[in-house]
Amino acid sequence: MYLMLKVIVGIGIVLCTTKIGIMLSQKYVFRLEELDEFKNLFTIVENKIKYTYEPLEEIFNSISTISSKELSIFFKKVAKTIKDKGTENAWNNEIEQLSISIKKEDKEVLKEFGRLLGKTNKEGQINQIKFVITLLERQIEKAKLEREKNEVVYKKLGLILGMVLVIILI
Repeated sequence: MYLMLKVIVGIGIVLCTTKIGIMLSQKYVFRLEELDEFKNLFTIVENKIKYTYEPLEEIFNSISTISSKELSIFFKKVAKTIKDKGTENAWNNEIEQLSISIKKEDKEVLKEFGRLLGKTNKEGQINQIKFVITLLERQIEKAKLEREKNEVVYKKLGLILGMVLVIILI
């Protein structure tokens, strides 16, 4: 009976630490997905600027309807505050408050998007968006390398830590 309890507790510990390792590894997957979504959304913004004459608030509102929950809220907030704060300030403030899996260096790249948006002519804005998409592609490559390197490490570390705890407790 006592041995059976030890086995059950040991399995529970290993399962819990493995789950924690998997959860920690997910931040790399989420970061990659979020950067890729931003890249796709910037392409849509570029096309809307190129082919429609909608103001940025309307573009951001329409982007919010097709993006994930976190980014939908983000684009809605930017659209609301553009008139009060200006495009660059509204964009940068919301980027700073954005609480998703992206890193500080990713946020700096995203801030680059708002630098000239709404301040230059259509061609200048399109060139700025293309530049930011190029920067995002570099960040996506970095994120892929980080994910490949760290995702497996965290998963294995969780499993190994659980097994070490079980050995120590037994």
